[in-house]
Amino acid sequence: MAITKILSKNMRLDKLIRYIQNPDKTEESVLTFCQFCNPKDAARQWAETKRHIGKTDGIQAFHIIQSFAPGEITPELAHELGKQFIREHLSDYEVVLGTHVDKGHIHNHLAFNSVSIVSGKKYHSTAESYYQQIRKISDRLCREHGLSVVMETGGKGISYAEWKLHKAGVLTLRELFDQDVEECLSQAMDLGQFYALMEDHGYTVKHHSNYPSFVPDGYSHPYRIKRNGKAWTEDDIERFIDRAMSDPTFEVIMPIVQKAFVPYGKLHGFRALYVSWMYVLGIIGQGKRTQYPRVNFKELKRFEQYKAQAAFLDRNQIDTAEQLQAKMDEIHGTMDTLTKSRIIWNSKRKRQKGLYNALATMENLHDVPELYAQGVAGIEEDYKRYLEAERKLTGMDVEALREERDEVYEKVASVNAELRECRNELRLCEQIQEDSPKIQRALSEEIELEESYELEEPSYEPEETL
Repeated sequence: MAITKILSKNMRLDKLIRYIQNPDKTEESVLTFCQFCNPKDAARQWAETKRHIGKTDGIQAFHIIQSFAPGEITPELAHELGKQFIREHLSDYEVVLGTHVDKGHIHNHLAFNSVSIVSGKKYHSTAESYYQQIRKISDRLCREHGLSVVMETGGKGISYAEWKLHKAGVLTLRELFDQDVEECLSQAMDLGQFYALMEDHGYTVKHHSNYPSFVPDGYSHPYRIKRNGKAWTEDDIERFIDRAMSDPTFEVIMPIVQKAFVPYGKLHGFRALYVSWMYVLGIIGQGKRTQYPRVNFKELKRFEQYKAQAAFLDRNQIDTAEQLQAKMDEIHGTMDTLTKSRIIWNSKRKRQKGLYNALATMENLHDVPELYAQGVAGIEEDYKRYLEAERKLTGMDVEALREERDEVYEKVASVNAELRECRNELRLCEQIQEDSPKIQRALSEEIELEESYELEEPSYEPEETL
């Protein structure tokens, strides 16, 4: 799911460009790209373009951020999508692209000069240009590569966490809140009891105004009760409860008690523990649960993490703490081997850096000679750089050099990808070590609560009507 936003910049351009090209964020600068400019001298070149055209005031540059859903895209594909976006939307601008992989989600940073080197016109960012160009192009590129795009409901986006819950067949947080409200309204005999029931369901009640709001446990965002687009006041809540009390056909919603699951087959240890807990959460089992009477919102928020941990345990047939530690030792050994391999390939890349840079300059500025011949202003420096790179490669087999460079970069990228996967697996192992005791305690509480329901089956008799 790609999320895009555009920012105007009047800050020091060299600082912005350095941030975008930071080697620590871009796999040692492998995931960087420049159009019509030198990565080491882009800020000066952009300023020179503005001076030559006579447009040095106002916004100096624009900064587009394209963020992808965690686990949905590789760094290499994200980088390619960034370059495709540049070719479609920014073909006339000096651009610096960096694909950052240092966070949980991969994201592209694109900074570009506010003045076009072809037309000399300044770029104007409006709501219309965002939706009709930036957002439209980004979404289309994502769909073409099988990636999801940001969902919107009634013109308003929902959070990624909520979208993932909804996609998995589980209710969104808003839907869960509405469901809890319906249940508590049906059982309450007055406003005070309604608030008490909501607190029992894991909400903190806020009384900042006549419009009460409710904050789920583990979250900061408050929710208000809404019906037909109108927020309810305390008077609205009391009127609803009064009508319900006087209506003999009004249905009382009772909580669903979900029995704890006892694993079947040959599952033991960690795998049995996670299967049981995911059943209680409603992630697996016959029909996804639509009510969570005893699972707090903190656990619900982490259900994707539990699924990833359970899949890892099953994939590697891990049931005991000893097996988990052995897997961690194996991952550390693999990482040591990969690190040594990366050093070898990086050494080769550094030895040929001058030739690779010259080749990249010719590729990035391949249109410059033709533009220069047409008399386009402001590209004299780029034309000189093109000629200098061309001279540097004189007498060389450029195609063989390109194949060599592509192989080196591909090997570095491949090793980095394997290292990332190792680090992800190592994090999963550490999370399992930390989470499994907590899950065991929570599951024991579920089983005890289930047994208490079986020992005390309540009987319901209609109240005597006066």
